[in-house]
Amino acid sequence: MATNKVEPRFAEGEDAAQLGPDMQTLLQQEGWALDTDGMGVTKTFYFKSYFKAVSFVNLIASESSVKKHHPTMTVRFGSVDVHWTTHHPRGLTQKDIAMARHCDNGAGLMGAVKSGQGLKCGPGP
Repeated sequence: MATNKVEPRFAEGEDAAQLGPDMQTLLQQEGWALDTDGMGVTKTFYFKSYFKAVSFVNLIASESSVKKHHPTMTVRFGSVDVHWTTHHPRGLTQKDIAMARHCDNGAGLMGAVKSGQGLKCGPGP
């Protein structure tokens, strides 16, 4: 049985031959995933405190404002979901890749941890 593997869908005007290797590195080595239509990338970052998660969001928001390129983010008790895509022209762009890398760097600064090691909602030990 064949599986439907999502392929990256780059925005009009982007050089797929140039962005393809960067995208593959992001997906294979950095833990990002393509969204369901292949037009964006997503990743969940985990933190040991809610404050660190919110600080991470603020770090992304600051750079997003400077670059005029903004993600969709969902903050949970011990994690942050980040989704990058370009709306005009629609599809993946160099901006998405660069900002995903900024997220990875910022997560390291904010003390991101592996899945399962983040803060969990509920009573303590």
